[in-house]
Amino acid sequence: MVDTQVDVRILSKHRPARLRLDGPRSLEVVASGNTLVVDGRPQPHSLRLDAGRWHVRGRGLDRGYDAALSLEAKDGELIVVATFALETYVAAVTASETEVDTPFEALRAQAITARSYVLASGKRHDEARACDLTHCQVLRGEGFARHLRRARDATRSTEGIVLRLPGGAVALAPFHASCGGHTAEPVAVFGAPDLTGAAAVPDRCPASPWRAVVPRALVTAAASVAVGGPAQAEDLLLDRDSSGAVVRVVDRASGRDGSGDAFFRALGARAGWDRIRSARFSMTLGGDQALLEGQGHGHGVGLCQAGAALLARQGWTAEQLLAHYFPRALLEKPRDK
Repeated sequence: MVDTQVDVRILSKHRPARLRLDGPRSLEVVASGNTLVVDGRPQPHSLRLDAGRWHVRGRGLDRGYDAALSLEAKDGELIVVATFALETYVAAVTASETEVDTPFEALRAQAITARSYVLASGKRHDEARACDLTHCQVLRGEGFARHLRRARDATRSTEGIVLRLPGGAVALAPFHASCGGHTAEPVAVFGAPDLTGAAAVPDRCPASPWRAVVPRALVTAAASVAVGGPAQAEDLLLDRDSSGAVVRVVDRASGRDGSGDAFFRALGARAGWDRIRSARFSMTLGGDQALLEGQGHGHGVGLCQAGAALLARQGWTAEQLLAHYFPRALLEKPRDK
């Protein structure tokens, strides 16, 4: 049975302690330790608000959500979960994860990919199935009204369509901003078994070059995380796949190894995701610094958003785009069941 609702932990990055909510009703909610205070009155339980169009404001926050809301207090922070109808969620993610000039067929491909991913991913957080960050799928709850309308139209035109693996499971279909000219092999990046249906394929995506200079100690720390033990930057061997992505790192001193994705994420967590943009990079050590030069943006597996936009402008349909990026999966429409 296909899930028809998606619970999403929202606003956790902002750690709000006070929010103003306007919609079917208006109220102010505050977290006082582990006590929820609603319009000045302590509430012994979590607060549940019916589905509707909610305007949520707080310090540095101004968001809109078409969802039911649940709020509770924990250690002075409001834990907010939004429950969306599946297709409303897919439209919101499609609008949040794409540029405003994305061609319509690329938006359709994005909607199918986002729908497949959330249905296949299961519950990823204690409080909810998904979060609103890149850990799951970005959901801003804001943006240009015209772009949101186009995303809703793209979602409506693909309603219920998913990518399925040959064994029948919905594909855990990933996407990324830019592959730099060649997508990555999913097993090499994420490990076996492959649940994505994607494959490493050449793409017309622009190279999207980047470079970053980081402290040598940062590389050492990231390498130690990736291989699961002490490792030095100068002992690190980077193993790449056919796309040029680092898929495995080896500490030559100890023989320990780890995934390239783990190394990429450890580097990004320490240096900043805006600096370490992809796993397609080379590394040169010099003194107490390391120079990283790479291409693309993101893990490189599955739908390349920049490549899909370019191909859509050349006349490719959503179906053609998905066949290109996910050759090991098939599109399933509701009427095919």
